[in-house]
This record gives sequence, C-alpha cells and structure tokens, in this order.
Amino acid sequence: MRGLALALACGAGAGALMWFVPHLAGRFTRYAIAGESMLPTLQPGDWVIVDRRAWAHDEPREGEIALARDPRDPGRTLVKRIRVREPGGDLWLLGDNSRRSTDSRTLGAFPPEALLGRVRWRYWPPPLGEPASGPRRATAERA
Repeated sequence: MRGLALALACGAGAGALMWFVPHLAGRFTRYAIAGESMLPTLQPGDWVIVDRRAWAHDEPREGEIALARDPRDPGRTLVKRIRVREPGGDLWLLGDNSRRSTDSRTLGAFPPEALLGRVRWRYWPPPLGEPASGPRRATAERA
C-alpha cells in the first residue's frame, strides 16, 4: 500500500512538473542588453529575464521596464521604461539615459501591441561583492 501511495505521489509530481516547466518556458525568456539607453539601471552586457505574459491580465504601469518592437524595424527590440499611458491607450516609452536613447521623444507613443514583455529580473552579472552564479554556473565537486 505504501508503495502504491509513493508511486501515485511521484506520478502526480512528475505530471505537475511536465505542465509547469513548459508553462514557465513559454512565459519567461532571457534577453541581453546591448545599448546604453537604460544606463545606469541596465548596462550593455547585462542579462535580464523578461515576462512575456506580464500584461495578460494587468495594464502596463508607469515605471515598469518593457521590451518593445522598434517601429522602424520590427525585427529589432528596444528596452525602455514606461513613463506615460495616453488616454487612447498608447504608451510613452523612454530610456533612462536620455542622451543615448532613441525612444518616444523621437518615435512617438507605442501601441500596447508593440510591447513584448516586462523586464522582471537582472540576473547577470551578479552585484559586486556577491558570489558568481550566472548562466554558466559551475557545479560543486564531490569530496
């Protein structure tokens, strides 16, 4: 009886894991910061985790950092901070570093459909003074 309960628990856990992992993989993606438009918040070489479904049930809010399609080149992605939501729903996206940013000051407001996701976490490089645990984390040796 105990073996049956363990098998059922393992099967349920495996089933939940099989659902959960693809769900997260479809929701989150990583992105490398290339430009200087978001300095000092994000720097070239930083890696971030982007939530592609962040606004599935909520409206984008002022202050959030978003990935958006570049209206000049839909294959290019921009990283900007949401500053204003206009009455018609379009968003004013600005870089934190105004001197090095091509943003709504040049491109105008972005439609909500241009948003690709919300930057949730910067994971690489680690903050100074903390151990390195980036994307290529070494495994501990066994004694």
